[in-house]
Amino acid sequence: MKFTIVILLALATTIQATSHTDPWLEGTYVNVFAPSGMKLRALPNQNSEVLDIVRYADQVKILNTFDYCDDHLDRIDWIDGHWILVDYEGVTGYLFDGYLSPLPFPASEDEICSDGYSYAYTLGHYLDQHYPTTQVVDSSEYSLTYLLSNGSKVKRSVSDNYWTIEMQIDGMKISEILNLMRSMVPDRRTRTTFEKSLLFIENSRGEIDQIKVNLGDPVDIRKMPNGKILVKAKGYTGC
Repeated sequence: MKFTIVILLALATTIQATSHTDPWLEGTYVNVFAPSGMKLRALPNQNSEVLDIVRYADQVKILNTFDYCDDHLDRIDWIDGHWILVDYEGVTGYLFDGYLSPLPFPASEDEICSDGYSYAYTLGHYLDQHYPTTQVVDSSEYSLTYLLSNGSKVKRSVSDNYWTIEMQIDGMKISEILNLMRSMVPDRRTRTTFEKSLLFIENSRGEIDQIKVNLGDPVDIRKMPNGKILVKAKGYTGC
């Protein structure tokens, strides 16, 4: 069962909607991360005619994002997003962008959460595989902090038979991290356990800005004030 926590401000203020920065460039291709696929719609809403079914791991071409602002924010299965015009195999229609991303799909066994691997391992391995290290910021016997080519900052540390990873990820949405984690689940049974573990937390504007994954090895995903996504994951070393 999924719960929503609404964080109340101490001061009663009127919050006006602010515009989102449009993350999509027209003419670019993005990947579909929805495990069950997506419905390509004739109009930008969930009730319009279905033109086609876009499958998981397919690509679509961005055609137009129109008014990409909070006034047009929608939510499907606890994912916030907008409707954008795309081309899918020659068919033009609207897709909900909460399940779209330019991120590459996991490409190796080390990027799949199986055989005892925790997300502390698979997420860290994914970033290291797809984004080269550009600078080591700090290094000691029990921790390592470094920067990646996409602007993200990663800190790995080990203590008391556990190792943790803390990632400040630049240029991504909170939904992209969640959907990336979904793509690392090896089978339907594990995916069901994963979905039941999710806790979605709203901010004062009613937006999902934090997600907790309450598995044996927990993961916390949250949007920081600077727009970056902070991901903290913990795993047992097996020692």
